[in-house]
Amino acid sequence: MKQVFSRVAVRTVLYALLLLSVLPVLLMVYLSVKSNLEVITSFWQPPSRVLWSNYEAAFTTIRGSVLSSLFVAGVSCTGIVLLSSLSGFVFARHRFPGKELLFTLLLALVMVPNVLLLVPLFVEVKRFGLLDSYWALVLPYMAHGQVIGILLCRGFFATIPEELFESARLDGASELAAYRYIIIPMSLPILTVIGIINFHAIYNDFVWPLMVLQDQRLKTFAVAIFDLSTVYRFEYGQTFAAYVIGSIPLMALLLLGMKYFIRGIAEGGLKA
Repeated sequence: MKQVFSRVAVRTVLYALLLLSVLPVLLMVYLSVKSNLEVITSFWQPPSRVLWSNYEAAFTTIRGSVLSSLFVAGVSCTGIVLLSSLSGFVFARHRFPGKELLFTLLLALVMVPNVLLLVPLFVEVKRFGLLDSYWALVLPYMAHGQVIGILLCRGFFATIPEELFESARLDGASELAAYRYIIIPMSLPILTVIGIINFHAIYNDFVWPLMVLQDQRLKTFAVAIFDLSTVYRFEYGQTFAAYVIGSIPLMALLLLGMKYFIRGIAEGGLKA
């Protein structure tokens, strides 16, 4: 009886936490179909008429910024996953002078707060004439995302049996062939984790795009939604509808990669 009570109590707490996690999303969707007056005067009451026009107006406003964010995040994450896996492969399976020192410097970079890098990074981007271009976003994102990616890849690749690589070398496989046919297939979970985490971080980043982009055509979603909230500060329905539209790519990506993402989290934790 005591075990049954404990199990029920644990499940009740878990369901309550799940409800608290989902409640803001449900509230956002609920408010996105209400008129501005109803949001102010009857916040909790159901809308007298569902306003799908809020989504049409919001989509027209933020369509370009969502595409910009998808492009920047997609290109950046592709580069992060590729370069992190290659660097992690080198650190895990090869010996070269200064290897441990270089890896220690990488660890040191993790300790540096991102806010301390904003000003020097902005100066460098401006010096190279990259302001108001996608390069001002893609290159720093790729450089920054590799740090954690290399650490994760190195630890994961080190657990792959060395016999597989020796067999590949005996069959005449090059290092790139071993990377392609051994590392990539066996490391899809951890690479998915790196890709999804960086994609979400880049897609939702606000400060850096605000600093380096002035051209309205290049604005990312996070900046555009801030502008929308300012311009339509009394149009709550359209603003919430824009939030819903902008969150769809992130939810779709997580659902598509959920299988590998969970495996990567579990295997990465066990092998760490």
